[in-house]
Amino acid sequence: MCKLAVIQTAPIVLDRERTLALAVDLVDRAVAEGAELVVFPEAFIAGYPAWVWRLRPGADWGLSEACHSHLLDRAVDLQRGDLQPLTAAAERHGITVLCGMHERDAELSLARGDCANR
Repeated sequence: MCKLAVIQTAPIVLDRERTLALAVDLVDRAVAEGAELVVFPEAFIAGYPAWVWRLRPGADWGLSEACHSHLLDRAVDLQRGDLQPLTAAAERHGITVLCGMHERDAELSLARGDCANR
């Protein structure tokens, strides 16, 4: 049998590094309580963009592009090693971590402003 920790706390919205530090702290605390599997919410890194449902197509295009660019800048890039603090914590404790995130592929994801140029 495996002891599971389900994390139900808010990330530090749009702050990848501080959210990763929070996640590592929460993993350490969960492991101290005996967890072998730690599960974080959907889009924990860098936060769930609830504002996306409030923007109007057309009328809010400039604001929408700015918000999405901000989110894209804070998305996780695996090639850059953004998850290293969290993967190191999992390895150190010998546990499994499941963490929802916004991910950016440095080669394939659009750069800031590219949405307007398509």
